[in-house]
Amino acid sequence: MSLDAAEDFMRRAEEYMVVARVSFERGGFYNAAAVNAEIAAQLSIKALLIKLGIEPPRTHNIRLLLGGLVANQLGGSAGEEVRAFVSSNRRELIILEDSRGGLGQYGMPSVDRDRAEIALGIAESIIGW
Repeated sequence: MSLDAAEDFMRRAEEYMVVARVSFERGGFYNAAAVNAEIAAQLSIKALLIKLGIEPPRTHNIRLLLGGLVANQLGGSAGEEVRAFVSSNRRELIILEDSRGGLGQYGMPSVDRDRAEIALGIAESIIGW
C-alpha cells in the first residue's frame, strides 16, 4: 500500500472521530458514538502500519493491531511506549473493541454514556499519535 493509502485511512479516521464526537454530544446516540470511535482508532492504527511499510491485517481487533506495531516495526522506546499504553489502558481498549462487535453494533445491552465516553477518550488517544 502507498503513502496515499495511509493518508486516506487517516482522513477517514478523522471523519469517523468527528461523527463519533457529534453523536456523543447530541446525547443518546452512544452506540453510534462508540462504534465510530472504534472505526476511527482502527483506521488510524492501520494508517500508521502502512506508513511503516506494513500491510495491515484484516482485523478489527485494536489490541492485535497495536501489537502489530510493536512486533513488526517499532523497537526501542516507541515499541515500549505502545506496550505501556496497551498495558495501562487494557480495560479501555477492551471497551473500545466491544463497542463494535460486542455491544454497540450487534450486542445487547446497548452502549451507555460511560462506555461511550471511554471509547471516545481512548480512540482520541490513539489518533493523537
